[in-house]
Amino acid sequence: MLRYTLRRLAWLPLILFGVSMIAFIVLRTLPGQDPASAIAGQGATTEQIDRINRELGLKEPIFPVSLGGSAPFIETHRNSQYGKWIGELVRGDFGRTFNGKQPIREQFVRKAPASLQIVFMSFCVSIVVGVSFGIVSAVYRNGAMDYGARLFAVLSSSIPEFFLLALLIIIPAYLWNYSQPVGGYVPIYEDPLRNLRLFAPPALIIGVGGSAGLLRLTRTTMLEVLRSDYIRTANAKGLYKSTVILRHGLRNSATPILTAIGSAFVAIFGGSIIAERVLSIDGLGLWFFSSALIRDLPVVQFLTVYTAFVVVIVNLIVDLSYGWFDPRVRYN
Repeated sequence: MLRYTLRRLAWLPLILFGVSMIAFIVLRTLPGQDPASAIAGQGATTEQIDRINRELGLKEPIFPVSLGGSAPFIETHRNSQYGKWIGELVRGDFGRTFNGKQPIREQFVRKAPASLQIVFMSFCVSIVVGVSFGIVSAVYRNGAMDYGARLFAVLSSSIPEFFLLALLIIIPAYLWNYSQPVGGYVPIYEDPLRNLRLFAPPALIIGVGGSAGLLRLTRTTMLEVLRSDYIRTANAKGLYKSTVILRHGLRNSATPILTAIGSAFVAIFGGSIIAERVLSIDGLGLWFFSSALIRDLPVVQFLTVYTAFVVVIVNLIVDLSYGWFDPRVRYN
């Protein structure tokens, strides 16, 4: 397993390098207002926009170009926007925002806890609801609980999350004069009640929405396993039903379920942007959204690479977990 893990990790820098290059090119070729014009505002003169472009380094070549003669590679590397940015990123310097010249590292450290909390809470809800309802649906196949779970899966996957999040603000205020907290971020260790009031409802909505696919896959996989000979043998031995379902049934269904759990985490990780935008939660998702609107390229580039890093690590953890649940899995 160690050799397999090291080999997978060896690909990580190459993947991040490819993602960074694609993001860098796409952000600079998309149509729309350029960053300098967005910062200068309406009515700015051409001279003002050119000055801002020079200050931001946007007048330099995007990729390394030859300086002529026998210029060393390091000089051509420093002579490009991408070369400067990737060099700083490798050294741990995430750069500064175009708008306000604030250090990206400090902003990331301040905003990351809010995003991580909502992702973690939504992920837990998704696993609990998706796996448990899927098991119940498979065990009570074609019964009332099965039809109820399947209807729940259809509804949770059909209704858009942004619509439910908007209703989360509107309905309590209209019916019960309750105002859902909106905006900012309060750490749970400072004010647990306000923190949970802010994060629990959107985490429940996002988690339930992300559980639909996991529920259907768990049901399908468990139905196949519960029809197996070794399950009938375990029942014939008089084992407790919970033991048969969880120890023999669920564990042998773990491989596809773990794959679906990894996919659910990635979907929730991206879907948290919607919750942060609707509820104005001061996290990475809202930061990414607002930075994309004003073409704050260093922020969008960094968060894109960060997202790619998280996705690769999650996929690696899922692959390694196969061996823990299924001893038949071997890593080469």
